[in-house]
Amino acid sequence: MAASMEAPASLRHTVTHLFDAVRFSNHAREMEEAARKAETELEVELNKLESHTEEISNLLSRMMSGSDEPVRELSRQVEEFLETAKEQAKEKLERKTKEEVQNFKNTSATEKDKALKSLEAYLAADPLPILETVVQVRLNEEGIYEARSRYECEGGMKYDFRLAAQNSRLFHQELMLSQFGYELRIPVRFSRALLKKERVPGFERLDQYVLANAETSAGKIRATFNRPGNGASLKVVTSGPKPDDFLGLEYSDQSEAVNVTNDPSLGAHIDLEAVKKAMNELVSELMVLSKKKVALLKLSLNGDEPLENIDAQEVLSLVLKVLGPGYRSLVKEISDGNPKHGKDLTIGFIQERLKVLGDLTGSVSTALGVQNLR
Repeated sequence: MAASMEAPASLRHTVTHLFDAVRFSNHAREMEEAARKAETELEVELNKLESHTEEISNLLSRMMSGSDEPVRELSRQVEEFLETAKEQAKEKLERKTKEEVQNFKNTSATEKDKALKSLEAYLAADPLPILETVVQVRLNEEGIYEARSRYECEGGMKYDFRLAAQNSRLFHQELMLSQFGYELRIPVRFSRALLKKERVPGFERLDQYVLANAETSAGKIRATFNRPGNGASLKVVTSGPKPDDFLGLEYSDQSEAVNVTNDPSLGAHIDLEAVKKAMNELVSELMVLSKKKVALLKLSLNGDEPLENIDAQEVLSLVLKVLGPGYRSLVKEISDGNPKHGKDLTIGFIQERLKVLGDLTGSVSTALGVQNLR
């Protein structure tokens, strides 16, 4: 399990970025509700207008019945005017409501974007203890690496980030293992020597292959390398970084597929130490890349997918469940005047930040132990 942030930094990080995410997402929902309310009120007003117009129209119909021609003509003129006035009033109501609804929706979209940015800033620091990290790269058709990292945290949270491969030392262009300074030869077949009877191994230069894709987790790696021009590929799998960990090699081209490590006669000619060393360096570079987070791609809480709806309140609930006990102890230390936490994390600062949560202020204050302080 990867260690999470130090408690003071974690608490400050939570009451700033995560509290902001909750504030913005709650405001976004309020604006969405206001838009729905405006649309409902429009229906009510239109029904009232229709009902009142119908009452007057019925009255005019009664006036026309049995009346002389001047009265009937006047009634027809009034009814025409009434219909025109009704359509004008209806158009005015619809136009006004449409503008209001659009303003509400625009504000909601802006607040959702702010909430997402705040969540990105919060999760980019990996605030919860991480149970598993997976880093992936894939070479696309344009010859550019697409990279992402996936995290599974204590409490059930999972999230993915897009990574800035273009800013990486190695992944900003097509990667060959020769860039590590290795000359790696992999035996993939046997052939007869011209002047001798025994078979000799035929080698492929792995360091001349381009990395097509790779995935690493907990020191393990699964990677595919393609040779430019001839369609040959080499797949490498390791079970970890230790010398005695498993190494698997598979070669394929247009005419054959060979499990190199499963063939003892081929396996005897593999420089296992050199290949594992190269793979370990590739793992290290992928872990360095994992720090270059760009954008939050996915967020799930126990199977739910709140990212689209920016449900930061659920994120806060989970964080308080996991980190709440440590936060309460820290808040008690701060209230007791422990000087080691510095001047920038005070009870006053925490209380001020709690105000942005609106209706949640009371429950979150209790969860942090702030309400219990004198």
